Amino acid sequence: MSPGSVVVIEAVKDEQWARGLMPRAQRHVWRVALLAPLSLILLGCQQGEVGADNPNTKLITGNHPPVVRAATLQPTPLVLTGPIVVFVDAQDVDRNPLSFRYRWIVNGQPVRNQDGEQLSPELLKRGDEVSVEIWPHDGMIEGRPFTTEPLVVGNSPPVVAHLAIEPESVSPGVPVQARADMSDVDRDLIRVSYRWWKNDSLVQEGDEAELNTVGFSRGDTLSVEAVPFDGVQKGKAVRSVPIRVGNSPPRIVSAPAKSIVNNRYDYQVEATDAESDVITFSLETAPPGMTIDEHRGSVSWQISPGQIGVHKVRILAKDSQGAITFQEFELNLTAAVPAKPAGA
Repeated sequence: MSPGSVVVIEAVKDEQWARGLMPRAQRHVWRVALLAPLSLILLGCQQGEVGADNPNTKLITGNHPPVVRAATLQPTPLVLTGPIVVFVDAQDVDRNPLSFRYRWIVNGQPVRNQDGEQLSPELLKRGDEVSVEIWPHDGMIEGRPFTTEPLVVGNSPPVVAHLAIEPESVSPGVPVQARADMSDVDRDLIRVSYRWWKNDSLVQEGDEAELNTVGFSRGDTLSVEAVPFDGVQKGKAVRSVPIRVGNSPPRIVSAPAKSIVNNRYDYQVEATDAESDVITFSLETAPPGMTIDEHRGSVSWQISPGQIGVHKVRILAKDSQGAITFQEFELNLTAAVPAKPAGA
């Protein structure tokens, strides 16, 4: 070696590692240049780890990838009355907040543009096999994917979206009907059974959507329950908002008199009320001179000369609750024909 030559040497600082006793121990490599036989100049110090350049040895970064331990699809069983949702059970030993990437698979094929935790039911039909692939991410590294077991979409029960009673205002004796808005995502034919309730007591059950309220009283509550059936299974029972039976109007039960005696018309109006309310009478339409007793309902009309022709009459009967009923008729007055003499 000539003076001034540069020679690079390595000196192992750890004696135990030098003997092979600590293969993974850290070592210090000192690089020096030999400028002269007796002079060494320190060029640098490199600190490393034994085996760090081995491709089969993983570098320790201090962060661990997250792991999906389990995932389940809901609802159970898998039906199409709402979105399919995946619930993920994941773990991160470093306690980093996790996010997830999803890929939905239907009948073995990935579904495009569906990368969230929910899958729209409009994309599925009865009999489809559904699974989802999940990748966890802790903000630094993505964990291994987890794929759920495929589940088969079963029969979806029919749904009653809205149920109401018509008409909304009802009095005793007035027929009512149930109006139900229903759907079935499998497009099955829907049959409905109804249960009618009066004051929370069942009064009628079957496929009849109509109920006669004869026998009901003012203040009774009325509701209906609908249960849909698609031929395979029943849907959820839905009950309408209760309505209150209102006041029953009075009824005029008499018929107008048809005779005129001595140019005078008399008619006694008779009316009843289911709640025994007080009834008052009035004339809404009548010929001049006709009157009615407000409380008794007695109609009187002294016919004047010249009132020949057709006269319309409309009588109102009102109970103390304000309910009104009416009766209308016509009186046709003609000129009297003189009687023929006897034997003529």
